[in-house]
Amino acid sequence: MHLERRSGDRMSTLTEQQWEILRKYRFHATAPALKGEEATSFLDGGKMKSYLSQRRSLIGTDDFKVAASLFMKRYAFVAAMGLMTMTYWNKKLNLKPENLIMVDGEKNGLWMPQFHLKDASVTEFTSLEEKKTFIQSIFRDHLDHVIQSIKRATKLSNLILWENIAVYVFWIFESDDFLLNEGTGSGRDDQLRMLLSDENSPWFGNYHRNPLARYYSSKVNVEGKTEKMRVRKTCCFSYRLENGEQYRCKTCPQTCLIKKT
Repeated sequence: MHLERRSGDRMSTLTEQQWEILRKYRFHATAPALKGEEATSFLDGGKMKSYLSQRRSLIGTDDFKVAASLFMKRYAFVAAMGLMTMTYWNKKLNLKPENLIMVDGEKNGLWMPQFHLKDASVTEFTSLEEKKTFIQSIFRDHLDHVIQSIKRATKLSNLILWENIAVYVFWIFESDDFLLNEGTGSGRDDQLRMLLSDENSPWFGNYHRNPLARYYSSKVNVEGKTEKMRVRKTCCFSYRLENGEQYRCKTCPQTCLIKKT
């Protein structure tokens, strides 16, 4: 399979250091050693329900809604890694569903699937318009379809599903871990503002309000924590996994006691 290229796209490569970062976050340029699931399956409600049903024991729950939420937390890395390579390296990955294979994996007792790219070639962005088109391809043309599929399969609120994505999007733009040199990351604040603009709500699907912006609240002081945190507005159900209390998010709205100032 080959990347669709528009005139103006410039072929490029990622360095070994960049691929090492992607592998750290479960993205691989090689074919999977084990049988996986092509991401196109996640666009169909029936196939999604079957997939979650088969993996509930691996995920660590009997509850479809818990399984669906944890699935979205893992799948959110499609957006996170796409935005990271765009923002810090000016590189475009092919993240279309037909180019992704997801393979079951485990880390620290948690279901942690790996992503494999059939076509691992990359191009370099040459304009802001190309970046806008790429953002829409990630959200409107891909992740929103996955969200709608999960809703049909499990009736889980899309508020939870979108926040599961949002927390990782914000992490990408607020972390300095991806600043490989002085030139990388220039303009990231502008790109985040663009992502959070209500004017750009159609980039994410059929929405009148930006589905990410509602979760971009100020960080606050929380009892027992030394650093300010952005407390979640919805619960992702991690605590409902087997032995789940140890997996509860540190920003869980059920447990975070905000300090009064």
